[in-house]
Amino acid sequence: MDISEIKNMNELKVKIMREVMELPLRKQFSMRLAKPDTWIILPYNPSGIESPKPHLLVGEKYALLIDPTDTPFDLRAYIEQYITDKPLLVANTHSHGDHTYANYLFDDRPIYMSQICQQELRERRANPQFKPGEEALGMTHVSRNDGTVVQPGDVIDLGGREIEVIGDFVPCHAPSSLMYLDRTMGILFTGDEIDPGQINMWNQPVETFRENIVKLIARRDQFDMICAPHNGTPMHAKALDYYLENCDRIMSGIEGDLDVGSMTYLLNPFEPRGEETVAYRRWDPITRRSEWMGTAINYNVDLIFNYQLNQPHRIASPRPPKKA
Repeated sequence: MDISEIKNMNELKVKIMREVMELPLRKQFSMRLAKPDTWIILPYNPSGIESPKPHLLVGEKYALLIDPTDTPFDLRAYIEQYITDKPLLVANTHSHGDHTYANYLFDDRPIYMSQICQQELRERRANPQFKPGEEALGMTHVSRNDGTVVQPGDVIDLGGREIEVIGDFVPCHAPSSLMYLDRTMGILFTGDEIDPGQINMWNQPVETFRENIVKLIARRDQFDMICAPHNGTPMHAKALDYYLENCDRIMSGIEGDLDVGSMTYLLNPFEPRGEETVAYRRWDPITRRSEWMGTAINYNVDLIFNYQLNQPHRIASPRPPKKA
C-alpha cells in the first residue's frame, strides 16, 4: 500500500477501507458466537473497538439483525452466505446513523423501530447528509424503508425464540431508543443506552438513568448477558449493579473527573478530532465522567436529580458549539 500521498489519518482510513472493499466478504467481516444461534458480527474497521457491531439472532423461522450499523460492506450478503438462509428481519435500537445507515440493504424486509426513530429517519431521508470520506466509500445510500413501529411489550417471534421490545424507560442517550430482550436466550440488547465504554447522557438526570437501571435489575432473572454495539460486547448482566453504584456515588456528591473523553475517543488515530474538539471534551465545565468498577457515566453537572430538569440548567453537548 502506497501511503506517500496520504495527508492525514482519515485519508488513510478511507484508503484502507477501499482496498478491503476489493477483498472477499470473509475478509470484510468476522464473527463470534455469544450464545447458541447468537452472532456478533464484526465489520472490518480500522477504528477498532469503538465502531458499532451488529448482532444476529437466528430462530427456527426467521433471523433478526439488531442494528445494521454504518458498515460500507455488504452485510446482508455476508449473513446470507456465511451464517443463515433464514428470512431476515431487522431492528433498530435508535436512529443514530452509525446504527441505521446500512438499513438500505434490507429495504425489502421489515425494519422494527420506535415511532421517534421512524420520524427522525424520515427527516434524515428528506435531507441526507454524509461525512467527509463517505462518498469515496460509496456511502451515499438512503434507505427507502419507512420502518415498522413497535411498542413496549411487543414480541418479535423468530420461531422458538421470542424477542420482547423494551421501552418502559426514559431514554438517556437518544429519545428514539428501544431495547430488545431475548427471552429465550437471556440476552438484553441495549443500543447505546448501556455501553461498556461509557454512557453518554448529556441532558438527562443521573437519577433518571438510575431509575432505568433499577427497572432492568428487577428483570435480572430473565437475562444474564448484555450486548451493546460499541466498546466491547458482550458483558455480564452483573454490570448493572455497578452502574447502579456509580449513580449512587454521583448522587451522594462524589464528583466525577472533569476529563470526559475516553481514550478510544480522544486518541483514536482513525477517528481524528481537532485540538479544539479534544480540549472541549476534556475540559468542558458542564460535564463530568464518573468511573466505577468498569462502568463510566458522562453526565451534566446541572442534572444530577430529576427535579433539576424543571429548574434553569445549562445544556451540555458532546461537541463544541459552532462559532458565530
